[in-house]
Amino acid sequence: MKGPVLLLCLGLLGGVALAQGQGDALQRGQAVFEDHCAQCHRTNGAGLPATFPALNKNPFVLGEPSPVIATVLKGRKGNLGRMPGWKDKLDDQQIAAVVTYLRQAWSNRAAPVTPAMVAATRGK
Repeated sequence: MKGPVLLLCLGLLGGVALAQGQGDALQRGQAVFEDHCAQCHRTNGAGLPATFPALNKNPFVLGEPSPVIATVLKGRKGNLGRMPGWKDKLDDQQIAAVVTYLRQAWSNRAAPVTPAMVAATRGK
């Protein structure tokens, strides 16, 4: 009986550590967002209509993460203007944190992004 209880306790502690790690990543992502993105996309993720796109409830942000990562790395020219690329200013951990933040902030609920995913996209 001790074995299953011990495994359950270890599993719960691991889940708490994982959740805490994700919380730390969200805090780092929020800091990056506030420093580099909020001026255009606003702290509430609503953007500015006809100028900067909203990130909250945005299907692009909530979809496949690779295009979002690529946009943050390389920038994007669109109908609303030009977003700068951050590949030379932010490292893989910072970009993973900010993209995770975008995908989980406000009412967004999409899977987190890892630095390895950013590195793979950066290498393409």
